[in-house]
Amino acid sequence: MAESRNSGHRNNRNRNHSGPNPRRNRRYIKQKVPRKPKKKSLIKRFLDLIGLGGNKNNKKQRTQNRNKGKKRIPPNKKQPRTSQPPEKIPVTSERLYVGNISYKTNDENLMELFEKFGDIRSAEVVRHRGSARSKGFAFVEMNNIDAAKKAAAELHDFEYMGRKIIVNGAKSRGKTEN
Repeated sequence: MAESRNSGHRNNRNRNHSGPNPRRNRRYIKQKVPRKPKKKSLIKRFLDLIGLGGNKNNKKQRTQNRNKGKKRIPPNKKQPRTSQPPEKIPVTSERLYVGNISYKTNDENLMELFEKFGDIRSAEVVRHRGSARSKGFAFVEMNNIDAAKKAAAELHDFEYMGRKIIVNGAKSRGKTEN
């Protein structure tokens, strides 16, 4: 009885991933198997012998010579990323983009920072929808363009909460009211 338990293919129930080579017996991988050419009829063999058969084996010749003329290009090694300064966007509206802020920054902290330059309409730290964690940037809307320009000039590259913040004009207008 003990002999029958250990013998046979039921020993390893999942035959797809067993043994020293788990990729060998995977059933779900479709393998390309070369097909045998169809057997030629007696008439076609006779015509081929004479030279009137119209040879249709050009396919084999093409596949063999396909890569002859091309040089194999080795894959490039990954280049280290070079840090570039962010794109400088001029302030054309009251809305400012504040980037590279600390993840601990909240709306109230931004309002305190920007109040020195004028009245603030809103300050909103952008957060992930699921986890509500800060994405590291925010939008501040001032009451007039002059205050926004002054704040952008003064606070760009200003160190706040251990990081140099980026203050530019915002590309978008924000939420539009209907």
